[in-house]
Amino acid sequence: MRHRPVISLLTLVVTAGLALPAQSGQKPYTQGQVQAMVRDGLADETGAKAIEQRGIDFAPTGDFLQNLKAAGASEAFIKALRAAKPPEPASAKKPLHQVQILALLGGEVPSHRVAMVVNERGINFEPQQDYLDEVRLGGGDDELIAALKSAKVTKPATIDPAAQARQAEVRQHVARGAEFFQKKQYADAESEYRAAVILDPQSADLHVGLSRALNGQRKTDEALAEARQALRLNPGSELGHYSLGNALRGKGDLDGAIAEYREALRLNPNNDNAHVVLGLALAKKGDWNGAMAEYHEALHLDPDNDIAHNNLGVALGDEGDTDGAIAEFREALRLNAKNEDAHANLGLALSDKDDWDNAIAEYREALRLNPNNERAHVGLGDALGKKRDLEGAMEEYRETLRLNPDNDAVHVKLGDALRQMRHWEDSESEYRRALRLNPKNEDAHLGLGHALRGKGDSDGAIFEYREVLRLNPNNDAVHIMIGQEIQWRDVAPELELIKNGQTEQAVLLHEAEGNRHLEEVIFEFREAVRLNPNNALAHFLLGSSLEVKGDRVGAMEEYRLAYTLDPTDADYKQRYERLLRHMKK
Repeated sequence: MRHRPVISLLTLVVTAGLALPAQSGQKPYTQGQVQAMVRDGLADETGAKAIEQRGIDFAPTGDFLQNLKAAGASEAFIKALRAAKPPEPASAKKPLHQVQILALLGGEVPSHRVAMVVNERGINFEPQQDYLDEVRLGGGDDELIAALKSAKVTKPATIDPAAQARQAEVRQHVARGAEFFQKKQYADAESEYRAAVILDPQSADLHVGLSRALNGQRKTDEALAEARQALRLNPGSELGHYSLGNALRGKGDLDGAIAEYREALRLNPNNDNAHVVLGLALAKKGDWNGAMAEYHEALHLDPDNDIAHNNLGVALGDEGDTDGAIAEFREALRLNAKNEDAHANLGLALSDKDDWDNAIAEYREALRLNPNNERAHVGLGDALGKKRDLEGAMEEYRETLRLNPDNDAVHVKLGDALRQMRHWEDSESEYRRALRLNPKNEDAHLGLGHALRGKGDSDGAIFEYREVLRLNPNNDAVHIMIGQEIQWRDVAPELELIKNGQTEQAVLLHEAEGNRHLEEVIFEFREAVRLNPNNALAHFLLGSSLEVKGDRVGAMEEYRLAYTLDPTDADYKQRYERLLRHMKK
């Protein structure tokens, strides 16, 4: 007990010190000091004011802030850290060297933004034609080439020949890595960046480039490690935070990704691509309004950002504005005719308007640009299927599965196409493959039920339909399927008599057979009606089952409801009017 007053007093002394105005000699807080403040219980509003007064000498990552919050830091403290601007590194205004420019392109910084940095900071070398060719292969456009040619050149005072030779070797690897990245040859890009990192392991930019190449191959854990290494080397790297966000998004950690994108934007609010990927992460969380706000901000910063136009189109399409989506996809393609995603998305939007021929043309163009675009193969398969070209559709689905054998949804699509061609065994195999990959795939259970029914396995079909209802008890259509399957299996003769207007004979046959399955049928149709009172077919089928049972009053009411819901169906009208005449007699 004797020690407690001392600790409290110490806390008061430190707290009082934090509240004092910053003196001119006070240095910004280090990362270790901030962690100590949290550990000592000082990460409250008083600590937040201290951070505001003295600042910090590092750029806090999303992971770092989350750890502080978990350790007890207040929202005010976290907010102060987010708002604090670390001192600009001395290198921030230095002229760019050859590797930096190539690394920026490899880090997916738009060429026009690299040109702006070149104009602002200048370069430390005389750009020769071979270097300009490397820049162009790495994604540089005419604006960047012109900026390099006219840039202010400030050469270093001293040159280390050994270091210069090493940098030349690094430059060659980075140039090839950037070129491979532009061509989406990510494995080759990875090899080049790894070679560059071995030569210069302290370059944060090279770790960023390697992270991007790994992310392109879905090597998410390795991409995370490289992005984090980049931030350890340079905590203020906006590209490091951007790349870490991309890797976290690939892992499904959308909240972590959003935190990193916001940190990249805090460091550079004019990073239009960071606004785009932040919008993408928000869209995946279902925040379409937030996503569209980010896309609009990206387009405010750069109206020629084709990716922002494409993503805005996706958001508009999800909101039901198909025409608006098509306009954005077309604008993206006007700006960049090689944007394969915009072609694929335009194909999907045109499919929504049943414009199958133009949709097919867009999917084919996307695949011309990138034969490995899974979404384009699937979309093309769907469109060909709508045109009744089932062989063509199956070819596209099989190509998708060659690229990604674990895509359960495409196994279902291939199964559906095979089933339409009455290839029952092959379709069953595809549905079962889908269910091995994802036992909760409702469409796979449903398709398997249809395939088994086609093979004459009524019990197997009913089992699969019941699996659909186990996953989704509110599916009224599947209740109808189960009811109809039992009808066709066990009550077919009685139904044929009802169809011919021979109600008495149907009732007598039912009573003679003692068909216990009729109640099961009635139950399924009643469930369908309960779930969807506006389902005309469910009312009609329930009416026919009640008529077999001898309940003419109940049957007539169900026929009346079916006819009221769909006056164009001749069968509904005929059944209702027939029973109505009988009741009047």
